[in-house]
Amino acid sequence: MTAEAGITLSRALFAACPKDASAALLKSAAKINTTADKAQTALAIRQKALGKVSDDAARLIDQAGDASWGALRMRLLAYADLPVAKYQDAKRAAELVTILFGPDGLSFLKDTFAVQWSTADTILKRIDEEGLEKDIDRIAGKIFLDNVRAQHEQYGAMVQGVLLREQAEGVNLADHVRAMGRAIVEYATKVCASVDEDDESSVTAARSALRPLDAYREAAARRGSNVQPPAGTESIQPG
Repeated sequence: MTAEAGITLSRALFAACPKDASAALLKSAAKINTTADKAQTALAIRQKALGKVSDDAARLIDQAGDASWGALRMRLLAYADLPVAKYQDAKRAAELVTILFGPDGLSFLKDTFAVQWSTADTILKRIDEEGLEKDIDRIAGKIFLDNVRAQHEQYGAMVQGVLLREQAEGVNLADHVRAMGRAIVEYATKVCASVDEDDESSVTAARSALRPLDAYREAAARRGSNVQPPAGTESIQPG
């Protein structure tokens, strides 16, 4: 049973459960639905991760981001080296270097992707909140800060992709498939236990409740036992 098939079967069994069933049977049906919810969430995470950023792409984006900050800082440092007596903005350039990068300079670029993005985002927020953009554009040139912002946007998207990939790598669909399998077996057992052979209505109700399971087995039989599940899916044998 693939994760996708397990979710579909679980939903069908939950919907087919008689509304007037016993409390124990309704509880068991609810458990099936809950395990399907969890499996569907895990499956969604795995599917989103299919569009993850590759290591090579992340490295290139990281390098471009580092270069953008390096270019801006070097531009300000170069201006700060000019004689203040002749170029008044040289003093302001030195101030901006201290304001933006502090004593640690560009050391934050050696941190993890997530920490790097957070530090860079804080610097950009400070630029906006303290109205530093005008001075930076005048002294360094508008294109330098524009480039930082453009690279930062791509960097943020890359970080989200990496985090999503890491989250997906921790998702084990096989565990969810097994949980759905156990819940389905437990439910089917209780349905069978509710049957009174002398009461035809109870037999009919049980058959109706378990019809989705019969339909799944019939479909599986038609596909043939040698058909492999789609690549990347986790599977167990139907119960």
